[in-house]
Amino acid sequence: MNLTEIEEIKRKMEFNKTESEIITKLVNTANIKGAKFEKENKKIYKTAKRFLEEIDDKEKIIFSEKDIEKTDFSNCRAVGIDGSLFPIGGVGGKWYIPYAIVRILYENGIHEQPIVDIYDSNIDELDEKDYNNIKTEASHRMLLRETTALEDWVNKKKKSIIFIDGPVIDPPSWKANDYVKNRCNVLKKGIANSLIIGCVKQSRDQFFIREFENIPNLKVKLDNFPSDQHLFAYLFSLYREAGHDGFLFSKAIFPKDSTFDFYKKHGVTVFSFFFQKRIDSKILRLDIPLTDDKIENSDIICKKAAMAASDWQYPQQYIPVPVELAHQKCTINEGTAEVLYDEIITRAHNSSVNNQLIINQLR
Repeated sequence: MNLTEIEEIKRKMEFNKTESEIITKLVNTANIKGAKFEKENKKIYKTAKRFLEEIDDKEKIIFSEKDIEKTDFSNCRAVGIDGSLFPIGGVGGKWYIPYAIVRILYENGIHEQPIVDIYDSNIDELDEKDYNNIKTEASHRMLLRETTALEDWVNKKKKSIIFIDGPVIDPPSWKANDYVKNRCNVLKKGIANSLIIGCVKQSRDQFFIREFENIPNLKVKLDNFPSDQHLFAYLFSLYREAGHDGFLFSKAIFPKDSTFDFYKKHGVTVFSFFFQKRIDSKILRLDIPLTDDKIENSDIICKKAAMAASDWQYPQQYIPVPVELAHQKCTINEGTAEVLYDEIITRAHNSSVNNQLIINQLR
């Protein structure tokens, strides 16, 4: 029995625990909402189709692998970097954050066994009285460490493809000058020898929607689409219906956003585009950081990034292999965090019964 089958059994068990009368009412409501969703989906589909027909008369925004000269990136050196954490705690205002940062290295291409590098793993201890938001502080620490892991790699000056799990500008809203300056310096060192690709699995931004809405005399409105990823899910599907096979990718843009501008002031311009390998693959947003001397070749570099993403994806997967493995290897789940927390609390117990009761109450 595989993990998917186990999860399905768990879902059914939890479903069956719910009172039958509640289930009946919820299922009826779900059917009504499903019909509404289907109607809205058809409306959005028609909007996307009209937009694609209209936009094709103005400029090309979607490309297929047939539009570019094929280059094999599967034999290149590649590294994937990702980190994970799970805050847990609360006893006496104390929080514990187990974390791990992992790098996956393919020294001689995708066909050889990768090297798993546990770059950093530890448990942070944070006190509520020192931080207004424990999760935010933990996330910021993780980002600093992931940047350090990236810096350690680029300092080796090895030509490679560097896949980052998540956006290059991470987090999108954190504009601490020292952090951005340091991260940009690291990125610039990496860009000198390598192709850096940020792999964004869930993009909720509207950078492309705002870009398209500025096209002169565009009649179709895109306000029905909550995000760029939502829009391209329809556009790529329509494009494939028109007979385009292989991987698809959109035009690359420099998003009009204050945080992107902030990185640009520090010498790193980040271009973004959407990518889909196959019709049954999920859509990725790929972020490509470039220094000023490489911006004039941004179109060529972004096309190379699309080919590299395609070459480093296995069938039935939509995340490039190095970063997918890094994600799997670094993941600290809730169960792991709870076991570690229990170990910490167990060590805190002493001979005092009252103290043990207090600790249990605070859990």
